[in-house]
Amino acid sequence: VIMLSGTLSLNQIVVNQAGWFWDWYVFQQPLAFVIFFIAATAEGNRTPFDLAEADSEIVAGFATEYSGMRFGFFFFAEYVSVFVLSALTVTLFFGGWNAPVDGNEILRWLNLVPPSGAIDLGSLGLGLLFLIALGPPVLIVLLALPFWMLRSDRSFLRSLLVGFLLFNLLVMAAVGVWLAINFEAAIGLFWFFAKTYFFVVTFVWMRGTLPRVRIDQLMGFAWKWLLPASVLNLFITAIAILGARVIRGELTL
Repeated sequence: VIMLSGTLSLNQIVVNQAGWFWDWYVFQQPLAFVIFFIAATAEGNRTPFDLAEADSEIVAGFATEYSGMRFGFFFFAEYVSVFVLSALTVTLFFGGWNAPVDGNEILRWLNLVPPSGAIDLGSLGLGLLFLIALGPPVLIVLLALPFWMLRSDRSFLRSLLVGFLLFNLLVMAAVGVWLAINFEAAIGLFWFFAKTYFFVVTFVWMRGTLPRVRIDQLMGFAWKWLLPASVLNLFITAIAILGARVIRGELTL
């Protein structure tokens, strides 16, 4: 990744992956991603590489002697490590805060211009008060009516509850759209956390699915396969970058 981006700055690495999802380094360096993810799993002591817990697998492994807040700190630190490893994976290989699609290019293709001006709420006058007071109840009733009419055995109160939940979802969606239009950082924050929590869920899923490996299996796999594969990938990447520069005329042999 450092060779492709030409920098050690995580911020610049993410900037270099801007655009469409095929610009992400995971598609340019799939082997590097696999090696990094396996190494990150082992570094975070996650299944199937949670060998630190295997020596004393009684209730809580190595944290058996702790309880209360002390055990809570161990547990908290474990999942903070999972979050950091997931965030680093997203930053290096999955575009960081960049969206999978180039929104600006799509808007240009559709000849659409995002609104730049804010609505002057003061110009609504008393209409604003009526909108705030009557808008939510009326919308909740309108959302509840279809559910009440479709099921005769459902009480109107239960239908109102469904309408209230749908109304809250609509409000949250409207706030999200407003933030996306007015604050570009909000979009980046959403995509970064969405990708990060995908990997957090992946770590949790692996813990409940994969069996633990023995220490000799892990060491043999690391020394016989991961290390040679990473060194080979390093040389192939260097040769490919050099060849691309020669073809473009940026470098002469």
